[in-house]
Parts: sequence; C-alpha cells; structure tokens
Amino acid sequence: MRRPPGPPPWLWLLTGLYLSQVPATVTWWTAQAKDLLGLGAYPEQVTTTGGFRALLALSVAQLAPTAFLLAGILALPLPRLRCRFTEWRHDLRRPLPGEPFAEIQRFLADRAPGVELRVSPTRSDLTARVYPAGPRATRIAVFVPLTVLWRRDRAAAETLLLHELGHHRNGEQHVAGLGSPFVALLRSWPYVFALCGLLPAGLLLVSGEPSAHLMFAQVVLVLLRVPEVLLLPVGALWSAELAADRHAAAARGGAAQGGAELLRVLAAVEEADTGRLAALHHPPARLRRWFARRAGSPSAQLLLVALLPLALLADLLLTVAGATVAYRLLDVPWERAAGRALSLADHQVTAGPEWWAVLAVLAVWPLLAPVWPRLWAPDGRPGGRLSPGPYATAVLVPALVLAVALAPWGSTADPVAAKAPAPAPPADPVATAAPPPATDPTGQPTGTAMATATACPTPSPPAAPARPTGLPAPATAAGELPATDPAAVPPGTFRTARVVSAEPLLGTPRQLVDEVADRLSGARWTLAADGTLTDDTGEPPLRRTGGLHGEKHTTTEVSATAVWTDADLRPAPDADGLRLVLVRAATGVNHAVIACRAFDATTTTAGVFVLELSPTP
Repeated sequence: MRRPPGPPPWLWLLTGLYLSQVPATVTWWTAQAKDLLGLGAYPEQVTTTGGFRALLALSVAQLAPTAFLLAGILALPLPRLRCRFTEWRHDLRRPLPGEPFAEIQRFLADRAPGVELRVSPTRSDLTARVYPAGPRATRIAVFVPLTVLWRRDRAAAETLLLHELGHHRNGEQHVAGLGSPFVALLRSWPYVFALCGLLPAGLLLVSGEPSAHLMFAQVVLVLLRVPEVLLLPVGALWSAELAADRHAAAARGGAAQGGAELLRVLAAVEEADTGRLAALHHPPARLRRWFARRAGSPSAQLLLVALLPLALLADLLLTVAGATVAYRLLDVPWERAAGRALSLADHQVTAGPEWWAVLAVLAVWPLLAPVWPRLWAPDGRPGGRLSPGPYATAVLVPALVLAVALAPWGSTADPVAAKAPAPAPPADPVATAAPPPATDPTGQPTGTAMATATACPTPSPPAAPARPTGLPAPATAAGELPATDPAAVPPGTFRTARVVSAEPLLGTPRQLVDEVADRLSGARWTLAADGTLTDDTGEPPLRRTGGLHGEKHTTTEVSATAVWTDADLRPAPDADGLRLVLVRAATGVNHAVIACRAFDATTTTAGVFVLELSPTP
C-alpha cells in the first residue's frame, strides 16, 4: 500500500482562508471606522467616555494584523515587487566572482537548478533565507555568518542551504521567507498589542474613570488576543520549518545519518538566527534538536502533521476559557457562563470554515502531494513519506472535534439574554464587552484566528429591561416615620424642603444614590386633583392606582432604559408640608457593536428616598 506523504502545506491553507475573507474584512473595517469615529449610531455622550476611547485604542491593535495580512495577500501576485523591496531592505546583491560564492552557486545549481544566489555584505544576524523572485523563480539570500561557516564547516553550511531548499520545493517562500509581511506580523504585532492594547486598558483601570471596572471583561478578551492571533500562524510556520529540517536531513543521508548531521548544524548555528520573538517564526532550538533525533519516529511524524490542527484546538479551548471568565466578570453565574461559552464554541466549529478546511486538506493531500513540488520547481519531486499511523492520527483531530460539535448533545445556548446586572454607573454604556465570537488576526468574528463569512451584527435597541425584584413597599421602606392619612393631602404645588434620608438598595453604590438625592433636592412638585404627582426633574409621573406608581421607558437606536417609582405621600407629622417616600429603581441596557463585537452593559440603580415637601406661594 502506498504510504501517505509528508505534512500538508498549512501556510498555503491559512493564506487561502485569509484571502477568502478579504471582502468581509473590508466591509467590517468600514463599518467599524464609522462607529469608532463617531459617525455611527452612538451618541456623543457615549463616544466621549473613557471606555469608548479605550476601545478605540484597542481597535488599533486589531487593525495591525489586518494590515499585515492584507499586505501579505497583495504581495502574493507581485513577487517581483517584493523581491526588489527585499533586496533593497537587506542590501542584497549579486555575488562577487570567486570563492566561496562560486562554490555556493554551484551547490545550488546541482541541488535546485534555477535557484539564484544573492549575498549581503553587511547584515550579520542571519545565515540564509529564501525569497521569491517571480511566480516560479526563487533566490536564496546568504549572509555573513553562512559564508564564515562555509569556510569553517562546509557540510554544515550545505545543510543550512538544503533547509532553505526544503522551503523552496513547497513554495513556502511566497508565503513566508525573507521579506514576508506574514512573518513581519509575527515579529511586530506583540509590540503593537502591548502599546495599543494592554497600555490603554491598564491606564483606564488606574485612571479612576467611573466606567473602568466595567472593562475587566474586555481586558480578559484583550489578553487572549495574543494567543488567538499567533497560534495558527506559529503552528503553520513551525510545521514548515520542521519539514524543511526533515528535508535537509533526508538529503544528507536519511533520518539517522541526516538527523545526526542536522544536530551538529543546529549546535553550530545556535547563536545565529535568533533574536526577540524568534520562536514565533522558527521553532526553539530544543524542539528542533528533539525532532532531529526522532525524525523517523511516529511521535515526530505525528507532530509534523498535527501541529496546525493542535494549534486550532488550543485556540478553541482558549476561546471557551476566555469567554467563560469574561461572562463571569459580567456577573453571569458560572454554570450559565460555561453554557454560553460552549454554545459559542459549538457554533465556531460547525459554522466556521477552518475545521472543515483542515479535514478536507488532510483527506485529499495524499493525492495532491506528488504534484505539489512540481508547481514550484521544474525538477520538484515528492519528498519524505510518513507512516500511515501518525497521518491517520492527525486526521482524527479535526474529525473528532467536528463529530463532537455536530453530535445531538442538546442545545448549550443560554436561555437568558446576555444582560447580567452590573452595579455600576451608567456613565459608559459600551465599556463592558460581552464575550464576542472568537476573532481572527483581523479581529473578525469567527471560530478561530481566521474570519468566517458570518455577518457582522448591526447596532440595534435591546429589549426593554425587566423590573428588578426585591424592592420594598414605600409605606414600609421608612417604617420609623409616624403614619398619617394619605387622603388628607390636598392638591397644589410644592418644592423639596429637604432630603431626610437616601439609602441604596440592591447593592447600588452610595455615590449614585447621592446623585439622585441631589437632583431631587431642588425639585418642584405638582399634585393634581386626580392624585397625579409630577416634578420638573424628568422623573416619571406618579399616578394613583391603589398607591402612587410611575414608570418611564426610553429607547434609542442602541439602548433601552426604564425607571420605576413607587411612592407614599401624606402630610408630614411635624410640619405644614408633606412627607414623600420614594422607592426608585432604574435599569439601563446598552447594546453596541464595535469591531464586529456586541458590547452589552446592564446597569441597575435603586434606592429609597424620604423627602419633605413644602408648599410654594
């Protein structure tokens, strides 16, 4: 039976998924820019809050991956333009006549006819890198350390060049390689994330902004952006690098002899090709040494094929964990938060293209592998083979995940809308983020780090909030006051003489109750003949329906607010005026969509107020 081939071209799979989402990405960022620049549905009192400004800064961290990915996609059909830029950027030029460059060029011509050599006389932190010079043309850049190594240990230098030719035979120089915007993303994005993501969130939390504590859930999601953006590209790059190591080992004499030679090379260049965040685009030296020792073993072969599916699985688990924690920070009970997170994961797996694409590529790769190298090199030949066992095990990863997601376990959707009460000031109605669908490096809502075709939600008014439970009756809320006859209150106009007391209910912060009391302290009241009590501060009219009750609902394009007031009005026992006891509750639900994420904030304030009213002339 024919043995299955080596690992699929995961880098090209990711590129195809990114490319398929370019239209959705452009549409998404256009809508986001309108919202974040104040041209959308959000009023000025929302866009001027600290929480909204923090979200604006966080969006820059989301835009950086989008920019790099679009640049990488645009560079694919323009390899000659990328070639000229790369050679200018790294000071690459044709090699001078003489040794060792003539020997290096002859070696390349023998192993990969058509591959050209370029050298850099100045840069000394790299050894060799491959990059495209045209649709089917490739060049290898050689830097000072490799020329030194060629004179000192030619066999080791040849192994390094064979590693780069391993990338060439799979066409990976077009996606990765020297001058790749995708690799530039991995190198620079963590710094952009720290500057435009963590720093604004941290400053908001220590600034004393009233809405700051509402950002805790968003901070959790922001922190998870690091692994979500990096996991899949890193997994694909590591698989490509290990496969290139395997190609070099096979070209040097098979898994055993070539592996020993590769170990010696890794030791010789351990100080080269390193730097800050180098592990994001090259596997750590320890992992490469482990792989070189076991290149022919089932465990190493399984790692080679399963790196991307395992990265996809890790991304899914991080999304579930982060969503659960973020929901919990919005006061959603643990069981309900976990249910919502699992429902989100189920949708991500089944509705997104990533798991299906990985499974499809693994299924058809044994048929495509023999012709794949010929797409990039005229003399391309199928590379190393893998044992059926490791390959079948790698196929099981996406197959089992999809099977679990599609199984009729019953709905894990949370039956209650995501409007957990948060006892916080309604100063920033978009400062807290309900956990969004998992996002790609562009921030688009998907099941993984790539975008799906799922439509971006649009701003819309939420459902009217429900009246809070647990509010006391006004007649008993201030039971220490002497009782009088409410029927003895005559119609007329009154003003608030003083606020006797103001006590919070339902865990409302004292500051918010005091703000309402301050507003009521200057109120003017009118008691009509039918018993309706109104004021000039915007409170709902209190109508006599068994008692005095008022209710007021306000709805905008992105919010719904309700105020409920129960009152007890009767003559004051020790004065000529009236005693008014108010049990007041207000709930606001704000729904915002920023960066294709639904941000919900629910705030409830409640208190009992005892006022003395005096007649006005």
